[in-house]
Amino acid sequence: MEQKQVPGLSRGALQASGVSVELGEFPERVLQIGEGNFMRGFIDWMLYRMNRRGCFHGRSVAIQPTPRGKVVPKLNHQDGLFTLVQRGLEKGEAVERVERIDVISRGINPYENWEEVLQVAESRDIRFVFSNTTEAGLQWSEEAYDPMTAPLSYPGKLVALLYHRFLHFYGAADAGWIVLPCELVEKNGEVLQELCERAAKHWGLPAAFFTWMKEACVFCNTLVDRIVTGYPHGEENVWEDRLGYRDELLTVSEPYHLFVIEGPEGLAQELPFQQADLRVYFDRIDAYRERKVKLLNAPHTLLASVAYLAGADTVREAVDDPKLRAYLLRAMQEEIKESLAPEVQAVADAYIKDVLQRFSNPYLQHRLLDISLNGLSKLVTRVLPSMHAYQKAKGALPQALVFGLVASFFFYRVARMEGESLYGVREDGTEYEIRDQAEHVHAIGELWKQVRENSTAASLALAVESYLGMEGIWGEDLNEVADLTEQATRYAEEIAQHGIRQALRNLG
Repeated sequence: MEQKQVPGLSRGALQASGVSVELGEFPERVLQIGEGNFMRGFIDWMLYRMNRRGCFHGRSVAIQPTPRGKVVPKLNHQDGLFTLVQRGLEKGEAVERVERIDVISRGINPYENWEEVLQVAESRDIRFVFSNTTEAGLQWSEEAYDPMTAPLSYPGKLVALLYHRFLHFYGAADAGWIVLPCELVEKNGEVLQELCERAAKHWGLPAAFFTWMKEACVFCNTLVDRIVTGYPHGEENVWEDRLGYRDELLTVSEPYHLFVIEGPEGLAQELPFQQADLRVYFDRIDAYRERKVKLLNAPHTLLASVAYLAGADTVREAVDDPKLRAYLLRAMQEEIKESLAPEVQAVADAYIKDVLQRFSNPYLQHRLLDISLNGLSKLVTRVLPSMHAYQKAKGALPQALVFGLVASFFFYRVARMEGESLYGVREDGTEYEIRDQAEHVHAIGELWKQVRENSTAASLALAVESYLGMEGIWGEDLNEVADLTEQATRYAEEIAQHGIRQALRNLG
């Protein structure tokens, strides 16, 4: 039987089928750095909901954050449109909501069209900057300033755009931007502001610009919470039949969402999320952040190495596996929980229960390889703080967290290179791409090369010690943590000799 052909999603395809499309009515008010699954399934969805309620009236311009991005061409081919499917449980009942999101006006590759991005910075209507470049995006990167070329780093791009805007509007006090980074970095707004000031100083920009950036612009600390799994691979035909079009950016998320923003008085009026019945709070984020980052994001990061190497492909597969679930519960209930502040510990059990239910969502396929993106910086911000806090409180190391750290070393074992791409192979023979900062992956690959050349326990022990000593990754020499080198080496030897699943069984 000949397969039914459906048109690709676009304004023209919708209009041809009699669907009204009103994208041209709203001005571009938002600049978003990042066009991936999370930004589309969280920020863009929220902007869409506010537009639907008639309380925002704005669209977003999506900027590709890295040279290797692949989303912008698809966005532009689809006229900025994509479909969001929310699937999961609410109050024990299965829900599914399908919405066609129409807030992205266009996508721009800044490495090919930097002048077009600069023109966006000249628009009076642009007021807000949202971003999600992962934890790796909020790090210092020394680079030269060329007004006609896009900087590689996110802070570099932001400073270049702010400086262009400063010059274009002659330093007008009302031309500043409100910047809301969504990266899961503690005090992300403050960190981004410091990086921007450092870049401006490095580039020798004038003092008047520093003053304008401090006084006219606002950098907000934020916390985001929603599981967005992205494209539902394997369900293409089902969704084409249901929707009547092919959507290459079809995005799946859970229904749950939370957005906490620390900002100036009046921000809730400028960004009226609450008028659209969205779960957004303008509040201090400390307690929200510690609970979410340590009890949801840290387990995700641990599973990305441990569970994937053990044969699981998704979060749900991991929590359905008795051995992996036992590892996860030990990490969450016995170790991470014990490292929390007392006021967070008091609500930890209920939160852990909710997280496990979200991880077990039968309607989501949250791929562990997606979570593994830039996993090294995620270990630094999500896992290491709990390891240090647990040791300080208990006088011993948290074994499940140490095991996860060692598993990451095995995850980054490079088996082959193809162009700029690096690949590992797990125990069942499945090959996977290692997506992290190339300099770090190459450095870890060199350690594994030495292990393969020597094939001795001593060479593995030396490689583990060298891995723990990579201050460029960890921001510290982890060998200085009492007993960590010895315990990490023991776990590495067990994984190397017996495989990761047997090593999990032997976890003390």
